[in-house]
Amino acid sequence: MTRVRCSPLALLSCTLIAGCGLIPTPSVALKDARLDLPSSGALSGKVVYLVRDSLAGSSVPAALQQVTVRGAATYRTGGLGTLRAVDLYVRTDLTVLPATCTSFAATPTAPGMVVCDAAGEAAQAIGPLNLTAGQGVPFTLGGAALDTAVNAGHGFFGLRFSDGQSVFGDTLDLTGLKASARL
Repeated sequence: MTRVRCSPLALLSCTLIAGCGLIPTPSVALKDARLDLPSSGALSGKVVYLVRDSLAGSSVPAALQQVTVRGAATYRTGGLGTLRAVDLYVRTDLTVLPATCTSFAATPTAPGMVVCDAAGEAAQAIGPLNLTAGQGVPFTLGGAALDTAVNAGHGFFGLRFSDGQSVFGDTLDLTGLKASARL
């Protein structure tokens, strides 16, 4: 019987690599999401969470962290919207919210949404999206809030409109979503 000896340094290196989250896992497909956008003109400086659980039923095992979601974002407008960039946020639920947030029921001219002051939502930020009307633009999202949402299998996306404006009836499609994580 042949014995293989590992140096203590090699063993320590492997342990440190695993402990630092450097072991990637295979990617997992997530469901595509369509976000019905409100008219963003009066929402400057706000994060608008849409009352639709876009990650319902999509999850990765809770042991996995440093989740990264890649896909393509396609902004669709009837011609009046000029949206070019948004910052994306996520919450696992919209029932327990800070006092800086206000809920609005859906109306014939706006989707159901929760509007929060952007200053209080930094911990929920998961990344920027650059947009070109009618074209899929690749994106990568990540962060602690995304880890929590994907592990829970629930995620309500929020947007901070950073360049241009959307009008009611515009949509944002997030397609080809693939989540990968590290141990």
